[in-house]
Amino acid sequence: MTWRRYFAYGSNMLVARLRERTPSARLVGAASLAGHSLHFHHVSRQDGTAKCNIAACEGEVVHGVVYDVHASEQPVLDRAEDLGRGYHIEERQVLLGADSVSVFCYVAVPGTIDDNRQPFRWYRDIVLAGAQEHGFPSGYVARIAREPVIEDPDAERAARHAALLAAAD
Repeated sequence: MTWRRYFAYGSNMLVARLRERTPSARLVGAASLAGHSLHFHHVSRQDGTAKCNIAACEGEVVHGVVYDVHASEQPVLDRAEDLGRGYHIEERQVLLGADSVSVFCYVAVPGTIDDNRQPFRWYRDIVLAGAQEHGFPSGYVARIAREPVIEDPDAERAARHAALLAAAD
């Protein structure tokens, strides 16, 4: 089997969320990406709201989760991340325990950033649950919790994501 090492920093940090998309996903562990910061500013082509993105930023750190994903399931993940139109794949070095490991991650395509957009509450809460699930530093978790949100006008979609969160508890 061929596996790809994936660094999730947004909603895919939550194990239940990623396994919905790629059932083969194996949790490797929490990791950090130095010299970058987390932003909720990537505009989703699906719903027009803000999703997570990383950007180079001296002195900052992005916390995330490393998974091994079977290569046969990566196309499903690529579709979920709107590969080529929403995000593109970049290789990064992250710190996993005491080791520097090579991973791929999704980074917003130029032209898809808007600092005035906000995420739906359920999206922010999935990112928050993932950060809590993996024991990220309290200040980092608190920053995610403070992210301004909007309510999803699609009650069915909001309920589906609330059910995911409830199942992950």
